Amino acid sequence: LAQGGKLVIGSVNNAEFVALKDLLPEFKRLHPDIDVEFQLVPENEVRAKMTTDVTTQSGIYDLITTGPYEVPMWGQAGWLEPLNVIKDDPAYKVEDVFEAYLNGLSYDGKLYAAPGSAQASMLYYRKDLLDAAGITMPEAPTWSEVIQIAEKLNKPTEGKYGICLRGLPGWGQMGAPLGTVINTFGGRWYDANWNAQITAPDTAAAIKFYIDVLQRLTPPGITQFGNQECGQAMTTGQVAMMYDDSSWTQVFFDPKTNPHAKDMAVAMAPVKETGSKPSAWFWTWAWAVPASAHNKEAALAFIKWVTGPDYIPYAEPIKGWGNMPGPARKSQYEPGSLYSAFAAPFMSALGKTLATVDGVNGTHYADTPYTGNQYIQIPEFQDLGNKCTQEFSGAVVGQQSPDDAIAKCQQYADDVAKTGGYKK
Repeated sequence: LAQGGKLVIGSVNNAEFVALKDLLPEFKRLHPDIDVEFQLVPENEVRAKMTTDVTTQSGIYDLITTGPYEVPMWGQAGWLEPLNVIKDDPAYKVEDVFEAYLNGLSYDGKLYAAPGSAQASMLYYRKDLLDAAGITMPEAPTWSEVIQIAEKLNKPTEGKYGICLRGLPGWGQMGAPLGTVINTFGGRWYDANWNAQITAPDTAAAIKFYIDVLQRLTPPGITQFGNQECGQAMTTGQVAMMYDDSSWTQVFFDPKTNPHAKDMAVAMAPVKETGSKPSAWFWTWAWAVPASAHNKEAALAFIKWVTGPDYIPYAEPIKGWGNMPGPARKSQYEPGSLYSAFAAPFMSALGKTLATVDGVNGTHYADTPYTGNQYIQIPEFQDLGNKCTQEFSGAVVGQQSPDDAIAKCQQYADDVAKTGGYKK
């Protein structure tokens, strides 16, 4: 398939991609004619960088990591190369890939990115700390139960904190967990007629709840904590709990990457009320080929390798589970698989999460006019989510009241509805 030449890859700098960079000699062995240039970019920068490259068709990258927020919009616009040639290859075994993730990366029946991971959100906690305090965590807790536990385990004078939630501004940083809290509180960004709903009681209550938790129960400087910083707070023992991406199971349950691995446990994403709709987010770091790529053949060869059936069986023995993506293939979750033995401590909650996660309809309303779970699938949301989380971050550090931050976000959302032509 590959024609050789240089392949320029732009990737997010998460652990599994750092590990992948070290495994490139294996790809080179399989494809000796392809020279790979692999650029790792921090998460907050990667979105802007990849968006600029794809939307301006500048051709900087031949292959990028992106996700289900961008892919259907970019596919519709003609900015990404369809991947049906990979999907239709029997050796790729596409029937083994979780269907929800293929659907989330498709537009009009065409696949525009291949899922490199299956990610939702979960609550992680130190079982030893809860046991010592005589506390039992339900498998599907409510937020009020989680906060009561966090309050009991919060010991600032000892440098120990109840929970870590992302406080770093950014639609894909603070915006991701906050989006799920808004959903489960019964809030949403817009009603059926594209009237902004940020100041509506349920949405406002969710935002105030999130700000309050950040102020009271998290480490100092929380507005600088994103995905990676919260994970580090967990492995260093700074926090007792963390609500974040399910991909952290790999890191937290591997003794090579977490000194507290034997004491870790998980629960499903917290909900507002027991028995209500599951509230986990939906994500995958997926591989896509910009339409402006110079070496599409090499990019397709790389996708086949890195998301194919043989990658994890090859890579895991070398790098360990702590440096692997959460598998996007169903076979890895079956008894006797490579993953199932490692995943035993968290498989029940993770299995239920991946089986119930809804990447399309995150809210409690049938008439919500947008698709998406922790994001709204409109191009303007990247800027809207960034601006609103900046305001909420300002409220966390006391620069303004939560009500003022919410009012500003309402105005931004209203402006988007009008200028974007959504509100008739």
